[in-house]
Parts: sequence; structure tokens; C-alpha cells
Amino acid sequence: MASGGLAGYAPFLRQPAQRIPLYAQGDSTFLKEAAAQIQALAKLSEVKVFEDEATLQKEGAGAPVAIADGNHLLLKIEIDVAAERVRLGKEIDRISGEIGKCRGKLSNESFVAKAPPAVVAQETQRLSDFEQTLVKLQDQLQRLPA
Repeated sequence: MASGGLAGYAPFLRQPAQRIPLYAQGDSTFLKEAAAQIQALAKLSEVKVFEDEATLQKEGAGAPVAIADGNHLLLKIEIDVAAERVRLGKEIDRISGEIGKCRGKLSNESFVAKAPPAVVAQETQRLSDFEQTLVKLQDQLQRLPA
């Protein structure tokens, strides 16, 4: 199991020496058996295992969640909600701009006709990736507490 997917959130949200809790839900037997090792390796203050996802979401409202091998992992980080809304808004604007650029290229008949198929495929993939990222960012924005 890896908590690396959540690591990107930690540096700008806490002091490096500050230990934070990990909330987890999934394979309870495994999570409880591995809690001490996970806590030591990830330098966490605690590993709290929840039996159901609803309680996990309630306790960790607005926190980033990663899913690894069917286990939901949530770093319980206190964040500046207003600053996070601004950050997400800027990122949504940037990604929306990139989507516009990709759609512009792909809707240009000259580009599609003259560009090698690999370049068109690459641009189509970029568009798909940006659209997926946009959905994730919008979901994060929606999940922030009011």
C-alpha cells in the first residue's frame, strides 16, 4: 500500500516536522495489522481505521483521499479552505485554458489534415487527460467544506 498519492498535499499544508494522522478504511484486518508499520514508515501521528466509508468521509471532510488496493487513505490535514479554493480555482482556469487550446487544434481541419497521425493522437490524449484532471479538480472544489 502506498500513501505517495497524498504526499503532494502535505508539503504546503504543514510543517515538515509536524506529524499528522492517517485515516483509513478498507481491509480492516490488514490495516489494523499494518498500522504500526505504516505509522513508522510514513512518520504519522496515528493510523485510525474506520469500518465504513461514510464515517471516514464525515471525520475527514474535505481532506484528500487516495485509494490503494481498495483501501481508502485520507491524510487528516487542517487546511486554509479559502486559500485552497483560490488555488483550485486558478488550477481549474489553467486546465480549462489548456482544454480550449487542444480543442482549437483538433477542430482546425488544416492541423488535423497536415499533422502526422501520432501528433493528432497525442493531442487527443492530452485533451482527454486535461478533461479528466478538470473533473478531479472540480470534485475537490465541491468537497471542500463551506
